Amino acid sequence: MNAPIGRLYTARQDTLDDRRRERRHATHFEAVLETSQGRRTSVLLADISHHGCCVQTDSDELRQGAFVSIGLCEDSMLPAIVRWVRGQAAGMEFLRAVPADQTAWLDLMDLGLDG
Repeated sequence: MNAPIGRLYTARQDTLDDRRRERRHATHFEAVLETSQGRRTSVLLADISHHGCCVQTDSDELRQGAFVSIGLCEDSMLPAIVRWVRGQAAGMEFLRAVPADQTAWLDLMDLGLDG
């Protein structure tokens, strides 16, 4: 007997939409994104965590699976992989958790819009 697809997915939609391993901190901060080809563009950080971030950008160069670097300033660049792109938003996973010496990133998480 085949069950209707609706019954196969009994989890609430809001729990499916947020499967992150940690809380993201809302922010509104300009950052620099560098592609693997060396092109740089300004992006707006929408949220961040120790393992990733979401950005808003006018650039149409971002592709899922692309390797990039993102930074708050020249000495704060973090390597990341683009996990998803939806319109002008993109989610990135840092290749390593934000290191303890990246105080600009850590301060931004502490001072995020969500308190």
